[in-house]
Amino acid sequence: MMLSAYDRNLARRAFGIAALVGAVVLLVVTATDEGGGFAQRAALCAALAPVAGGLGALAAARIARARGEARALEALGAEPSRVMRGAVLGGAIVAAIGPALVIAAVADLDPLFPRPAAPSVWIVEADGGMRDAIRGTRLGPGGALEVAARAPEAPSGTPLGERRAAVGIALVILAFAAPLGATREGGSSGRAAFAVLLVVAMIAAFQLAAAGRASAFVVCVPPLVLLAQALVPRYRGAPPR
Repeated sequence: MMLSAYDRNLARRAFGIAALVGAVVLLVVTATDEGGGFAQRAALCAALAPVAGGLGALAAARIARARGEARALEALGAEPSRVMRGAVLGGAIVAAIGPALVIAAVADLDPLFPRPAAPSVWIVEADGGMRDAIRGTRLGPGGALEVAARAPEAPSGTPLGERRAAVGIALVILAFAAPLGATREGGSSGRAAFAVLLVVAMIAAFQLAAAGRASAFVVCVPPLVLLAQALVPRYRGAPPR
């Protein structure tokens, strides 16, 4: 695929905006992760990388249309999808950081598959003290709080390898589908409503997998819907003028 000078310029614009959004995401995750380690922060950033890529592509496309660049090229016979190729590429480069972190096993995926905390189980011991068998805390007879042996946690609803493969595939799809869908022409209200539904569907998919109610690969369904929504209009015949 040969890139024109305009494609490269548009890609740089989308990449710069997406990188700026990614930096903001990193700052927010670092400030609000409640002391999580680097691997957990990497997982949250990986999940949000396609969002940054999509916003970068969206902003670059909007700027190109506002300046009349896209309309001028379309008037010369270029397809709208061809005109926005650079914006898709620039956003996809930043979005691809997400699946790269997951596939390289840098990210700890536990924050993406949350499980409800197990209820406390207090056991009265012979000396009059009490021990929480779940969290490993012990209340001595004199009221002293100690840390005792902690019971092993129950395994997650889906195997780690399956979760990593499923999240990696989902993020690969999103890394391409998010910038591609963002560059489509259309009303802002419809685009926003679809984005909200997609986010809700993704959260529900992660919750189902975490609870063991569905395979981890259920998280690939919303990205596939987004990809179909982005691709179908491009291959649909143009209406007669």
